[in-house]
Amino acid sequence: MTALRKILIEEEPVFAAPVARAPATKLYIVTNTAPAEAAATPETAGNVLKNIVLFFAAPFIGLAYIVALPFVGLAVLAVLAGRAMAKYEAVRTLGVALKNVALAVAAPVIGLAYVVFFPVIGLAALAWLGGRAVAARAR
Repeated sequence: MTALRKILIEEEPVFAAPVARAPATKLYIVTNTAPAEAAATPETAGNVLKNIVLFFAAPFIGLAYIVALPFVGLAVLAVLAGRAMAKYEAVRTLGVALKNVALAVAAPVIGLAYVVFFPVIGLAALAWLGGRAVAARAR
């Protein structure tokens, strides 16, 4: 028997004054009001198909985990290192400067993406609204 365990076992219990206990809450039992035959026939057609698909997809999901694991580990190390380095004012100042430089470099690319994709998004929104209007008129 260790010394700590011996001390904990041999200690005298501390006296506690009696405390008034709150009344116990009442528990209610809710019964199922659905018919018994509905519970006896579960939907298995969708479950079987789902199980078959998962059976064939499992190796690829496992492969994705194996491939992603080193990148996730490096990302965790980078976050931990960044948090440790953020304690220093010089590193924070350097981080703000690098962020501003990265945003200045990325601004033309983001602007080009807006110019290219906004007409396509606008046409899709116009087609969506037109389709809803035609569907509402057909009713």
